[in-house]
Amino acid sequence: MAEIKVRDRVWHDFVLVAKQKQKKPEALAERLLRDFLERAADEDLLKRSVQAARRSPFTVGEIEAAIKGRCKSAK
Repeated sequence: MAEIKVRDRVWHDFVLVAKQKQKKPEALAERLLRDFLERAADEDLLKRSVQAARRSPFTVGEIEAAIKGRCKSAK
């Protein structure tokens, strides 16, 4: 397990918040780190999706029309 150093005042405040949430500080810290990693991955995916969309030869209207056309034929 990796160890990190946190300033005493920050850790003290974090422990208070953990107690308010009835969580162990270590468990709360791990959950927050996992949330951060998931959010970073989501942001990366969104960034790559936007870049791919900008490279698309189709306009948004053309894509919407194609999708709507497929939905109508599925009925």
